[in-house]
Amino acid sequence: MKVVVPVEGDNLQIVSRTGRAPYYAIYEVENGNYKLIELRENLHAREHAHDDDETGFHNEEYSEAEVRHHRNQLKNIGDTDCIIVRGLGPNMKGALEREGIKIIRAGRKDGTNANDLVKKFFVD
Repeated sequence: MKVVVPVEGDNLQIVSRTGRAPYYAIYEVENGNYKLIELRENLHAREHAHDDDETGFHNEEYSEAEVRHHRNQLKNIGDTDCIIVRGLGPNMKGALEREGIKIIRAGRKDGTNANDLVKKFFVD
């Protein structure tokens, strides 16, 4: 199974805003073991780098057009089975669901590093 976690970068620190994560850490999980196989740049985040307001948020209404837009941007993680997230807007949630990617919500108590989350939800 391939699992994706939105992260800052090589440090594998979890980010709260899934759609704005600079990178996605892609893991292979099999028989109680996990392995980081690659970091993929989030092209959607790069495309919208300057769209956030002064608070750092990108406020957009839920709409079918936005879900389709997010879904199109998910092409670089469309081969994954599951995503572990902290925060998820309605448009990204809709896009992930339409791609058939299972969503697992994690809190701060679950860990701050992608390795910690994958281990907690798939190994422990």
